[in-house]
Amino acid sequence: MRFASDLHDIQGHTLHVVKLKITLAEKLLGTDVGRAGEELSEVRALVGDTITQTKELAYAQRRLNLSAELENAKNLFEAAGIHVRVEREADVDERANELLGQVLRETTTNILRHAQATYVRITLSEAGIAVLNDGAGTTPLSGLGGLSTLRERVAGNGGELTAEKRDGRFLTRARFPYGRSDG
Repeated sequence: MRFASDLHDIQGHTLHVVKLKITLAEKLLGTDVGRAGEELSEVRALVGDTITQTKELAYAQRRLNLSAELENAKNLFEAAGIHVRVEREADVDERANELLGQVLRETTTNILRHAQATYVRITLSEAGIAVLNDGAGTTPLSGLGGLSTLRERVAGNGGELTAEKRDGRFLTRARFPYGRSDG
């Protein structure tokens, strides 16, 4: 089950990003061929990276890195025309790094896939991560299966993952007890 979930995360995330970047490249073909080429080069690199990640997963060598996922999320949101703000209240406890990277990756994919966001705020604290967006779509919380799977993983590691939808905003928050402040 964990393997299937990780594979879904890797492939699903990549396919959504590839779709976004190809759509952008198509729009740019008539106005900025050079930039369209850059987008397509990024797609090629992304696909190559995904092949590597899939192999690492198959051989149990895959490790997510929260810093890399944070940079990736910022780039994706900006490419989609979504304003992103990152607030670092404290360094995240290293014991939660990989799981928080998974939470951020899944949340990023969900925002790109299901939300009509114009703004995303990512807050990092010693206790965890909170991701807020202003584009809560119509997808019911029960339709976000990736978050349900992650909720179990986070709980299995002593943490808590919550997701709430209110007033047009969607908040995903993962917290671990090792940190002192709220994430």
